[in-house]
Amino acid sequence: MSTIEDASMEHLLLRTLAAHSLDLIYAKDRNSRFVFVNAALANLFGCASTDEMLGKNDFDYHPESLASGYYRDDQSVIHSGEPVVDREEQIIHSGEERPRWFSTTKVPLKDEQGEVIGILGITRDISASRDSAARTQELNRELEERVARRTSELEQLAATLEKERQLMRTLIDTLPDNIYAKDRDSRFLLANHATTDGMGTNPEEIVGKDDFDYFPTSLAQQYYDDEQQVLRSGDPMLEQEEPTVDPATGRTRWLLTTKVPLRNQNDEIIGLVGIGRDISRRREAELALRQSESRFRSLTELSSDWYWEQNERGEFTELTDPNGKSGFEDSEIVGRGIADLPHCEPLNGSWAELDAAQREREPFRELEMRCTSPGQTPRFLSLSGLPVFEDDGTFIGYRGVGQDITARRQSEERVHFLATHDSLTELPNRFMFHELLEVAVKSAERHQRTMAVLFIDLDRFKNINDTLGHDAGDQLLQSIARRFTHGLRASDVVARLGGDEFVILLQDIHSEQDARLIAQKLIATAVEPVSILGQECRVTASIGICMYPTDAEDGQNLMKNADIAMYRAKEEGKNTYQFYSPSLQARSLERLDMENHLRRAVDQNELFLHYQAKRDLKTGAVAGVEALVRWQHPVLGVVSPGDFIPLAEETGLIVLIGRWVLRTACEQSAQWQKQGLLPVCISVNLSPRQFYDEHLISDIQQALDDSGLRPENLELEITESMVMQNTDRAIDILRGIKALGVRLAIDDFGVGYSSLAQIKRFPIDTLKVDGSFIRDIPANFEDKAITQAIIAMGKTLSLTVIAEGVETVEQESFLREHECDQSQGFYFSRPLVAEGFEELLKGKSDW
Repeated sequence: MSTIEDASMEHLLLRTLAAHSLDLIYAKDRNSRFVFVNAALANLFGCASTDEMLGKNDFDYHPESLASGYYRDDQSVIHSGEPVVDREEQIIHSGEERPRWFSTTKVPLKDEQGEVIGILGITRDISASRDSAARTQELNRELEERVARRTSELEQLAATLEKERQLMRTLIDTLPDNIYAKDRDSRFLLANHATTDGMGTNPEEIVGKDDFDYFPTSLAQQYYDDEQQVLRSGDPMLEQEEPTVDPATGRTRWLLTTKVPLRNQNDEIIGLVGIGRDISRRREAELALRQSESRFRSLTELSSDWYWEQNERGEFTELTDPNGKSGFEDSEIVGRGIADLPHCEPLNGSWAELDAAQREREPFRELEMRCTSPGQTPRFLSLSGLPVFEDDGTFIGYRGVGQDITARRQSEERVHFLATHDSLTELPNRFMFHELLEVAVKSAERHQRTMAVLFIDLDRFKNINDTLGHDAGDQLLQSIARRFTHGLRASDVVARLGGDEFVILLQDIHSEQDARLIAQKLIATAVEPVSILGQECRVTASIGICMYPTDAEDGQNLMKNADIAMYRAKEEGKNTYQFYSPSLQARSLERLDMENHLRRAVDQNELFLHYQAKRDLKTGAVAGVEALVRWQHPVLGVVSPGDFIPLAEETGLIVLIGRWVLRTACEQSAQWQKQGLLPVCISVNLSPRQFYDEHLISDIQQALDDSGLRPENLELEITESMVMQNTDRAIDILRGIKALGVRLAIDDFGVGYSSLAQIKRFPIDTLKVDGSFIRDIPANFEDKAITQAIIAMGKTLSLTVIAEGVETVEQESFLREHECDQSQGFYFSRPLVAEGFEELLKGKSDW
């Protein structure tokens, strides 16, 4: 056979294999139009032949959002020449109830000259393997639940003996065991509901029938053989594991079965009695444990509980600590009271308060202690105890549990640090700086001192960030932060407000000349080159200076005037500094003009809403939507919310705007439901002024009444800083909102100033993890740890946890792996106009 014939035969064989492969195989031209599809792909989309798809593209067969993703992948392969390998995705096809998982590989298709003329793609259905992984994950969750249940059961040791007996009796009475009796021919004489429910019948119909009427022949024969052995020998079959099949689902379950002979008065065997307990979950868990021995070991080590008992004198009599988590030996603790534990001191309350509680026979919970043994790092322990009484009421001591909470304390301290500091530079953040500035102003007023606030904006930073990427920009900010800090006195404060904005508080200076010299030093420091990713980068600094008390006498005006001066420095050519003076009011006049336009914006219908969807990370479906306000300025065009929202907040217009947003969002959500679209919870942000407005509750009720929207379909978002300004008042307002049936969420969680102890006081439903923690996941270890801690905190409080700013599949996969409930960001959906969101809802329902 000639070479040409060989090539032709090879081509024919390859094309035949592709055409009949169970995988989806296709080729596209440079415009992503199909030039070849195999039968598997054509059948998937209901095409009569493969030719029907030629010349068409993904937009002819998929929702626009999904097709756009495929198109971007195709073009990326074509233009870069780099393949996309094993990208996994979840799709619901028309006519199917459950989503299916696919793995796709796309490689460039080249001609004889090596030019890319299209792409070749292979997509494989991996639903079965994904389902298997999901089942393993479910087993892991069940194992965790089992550990949690065990911990809960052990905590019940503190209950009275009478309650323990009642609990055990209740558990025994409600065990869902299979109980039945059969004659010598293995026909049913009777059976309880647990037995018949598992066989798809009822106790009346099963009498006189046998297992062959309900189970596969091989399985029924196994039951029959075992029972005949019991009947012939008279020996019981004890706790034998045997399979059974659910006739409704076909799923195999496992029973731990005991079968004993049934005898009459003459001791003759007339049948048998069987008891079977469903141990499917236990077997699955044991299998998961064998397959994940390291995970089991980790979960076991995670249990930090130990158990103790005291006598009536408050002396420890017993310590049950198999894992050694307490850090104590029996000899160190037995015979001592809690206050006598070596090297320990209370963190909340005092030993006197504990002693008073025990004298009154009162329970105590979460008594936290710091234990510092010589030569060791401090440990933090938590003890909880309940008094124990005899039946006649005699007090006999305490029983309780203990935990090593060192890791939790360290996490809380870290979260507290990040709530008051910028996570990138570890400088004080905006909130912390304002707190420090207010204290400094009061001190300066009392001691008649001069201060200065320097507002700094880095010039050319955006260019470097856009050119070299966010990692380079982050390194640059860290380097500049270190320079600023090292060049100042210990009493001065350097803070990062966000982006490339820094602010410095110079305390106790003598004159403007001192501030001028420091500003010149900072400018010289900033301009020094920074080596990043092999590139020499330079930025300059524009600095605005406001003096206390000559230019302003409070923190807010010091910041505002320094900001005005900074913009003047930029107008002067950047890389310079400018002192504030009353002549720098041009910018304020511009802001006044914008304020006047903003006052008319609502009446003249210049405001409009965009809607950004939230994704349920378990199902992939739309789980909710956030309403985002926009402004169509008559001259400036669309104004960024970052430009007009602060102005609206400052002037009080935010209350009017917020009322309009609330009303419009409720009306739009109700309208979608009237159109037959799936109801989703719509979220609306509350500004600080709107939150504390005396008419807020009535505004919410009015919006719900006018729109007809159900309260549970509305969620209001607040920030940590809002509720921390006046905690008691905030709690009263939140309770008033909850009384309406409306959901509550804390937005931008993790960057405020709160703790678990404070958050649990608020009647909230949702935590939204701030996008600054999500941006560098999964590369940044700290961000991963903080995000996991916040998710765990939310789960502890039974809250829905939503991650903001999700832009990549890696970020979403990390969140899904750690059981975050929902995601929100550009990866799933950008903010859309109402019609666009309607299409998204319709598209999701068709997947």
